[in-house]
Amino acid sequence: MKKIDLRSDTFTLPTDEMIEAIATAHREGRLGDDVAGEDEVVNELQEKAASILGKDRALLVTSGTQGNLISMFSQTKRGDEIVMERMSHTFLFEGGAMASLGGLYPKPVEGVRGYILPETLETAISPDDAHYARTAMVIIENTHNYAGGVVTTPEQIKALCEVARSRELKIHVDGARLFNAAVALGIKARELVKDVDSVQICLSKGLSAPVGSIIAGTEEFIHEAHRMRKKMGGGMRQAGIIAAPGIIALEKMVDRLKEDHANARLLFERISQVPELDVEPPDTNILFVKLDRLGIDAGRFSRELAEKGILVYGEYGTRTRFVLNRMVSREDTLYVADAIEEIVRKVSG
Repeated sequence: MKKIDLRSDTFTLPTDEMIEAIATAHREGRLGDDVAGEDEVVNELQEKAASILGKDRALLVTSGTQGNLISMFSQTKRGDEIVMERMSHTFLFEGGAMASLGGLYPKPVEGVRGYILPETLETAISPDDAHYARTAMVIIENTHNYAGGVVTTPEQIKALCEVARSRELKIHVDGARLFNAAVALGIKARELVKDVDSVQICLSKGLSAPVGSIIAGTEEFIHEAHRMRKKMGGGMRQAGIIAAPGIIALEKMVDRLKEDHANARLLFERISQVPELDVEPPDTNILFVKLDRLGIDAGRFSRELAEKGILVYGEYGTRTRFVLNRMVSREDTLYVADAIEEIVRKVSG
């Protein structure tokens, strides 16, 4: 039975061109010690990423979580407070590392579809008083995973940044799926981060590289981030074997994200017609399905899907996530829709 993996876009496999790019970099003698700044492929990737994102410099890091942590640690001091949306990745899914490793205090606030309203940020900033932690940063997640792959627009970001700047806060964008947002809006990625201090993008999600993320910002930020990366064990040697697929990801894999968005919309159009399911229209490639009206939990739902060769995360609650990605075709998507409808009929009796 064929497996259709909708657990995450992290399960994408590298393309043949990416694998060949690794071999080519080796044959051409372009690999070197990145700790010494001598890997030509890493340097090329970093320069390309900085240009695409409209920032002074960029730095290759091992993962999105590492990139977010380095960005926080490099621009704040221990004991500082960081404002973030309460369902954000940085708050829920990074092992509490900002606190346990960085001594930073998270202040989660309620967002609207994952977006922190400017007035919410204004009220969340602590007074300049010894009784309170110093509010030092706000984090924007774009797209917002747990809200359903929701896009934050340049206008929304600008409005939030105006409040942050007026209160001397740093602004970091967790842009693990930033290119999904850019493609959905039909704009360049740089338009989404032009007003912020730092940004992290994942190469290993929808862009299909096997490993790696990029952080970008000012010269000063990247200088300090390089030091912080070393402290966190992120100094790499012949990292061109990671960077080579990353270059292909940035050059060849951005526009095709439209296919994932189209498949997410197709799945929505099919299963939103099922009255027992509650589904919100997707902005990008992520679709959440609420099962309350169906009367089963996500655990059973995921097991029923697995019997049909469809993999989703669904251990808890009554909400299941589907993440469309390069490994899932239009035909696969239609099969998934048929399977869901069949499961609903079975459960409903």
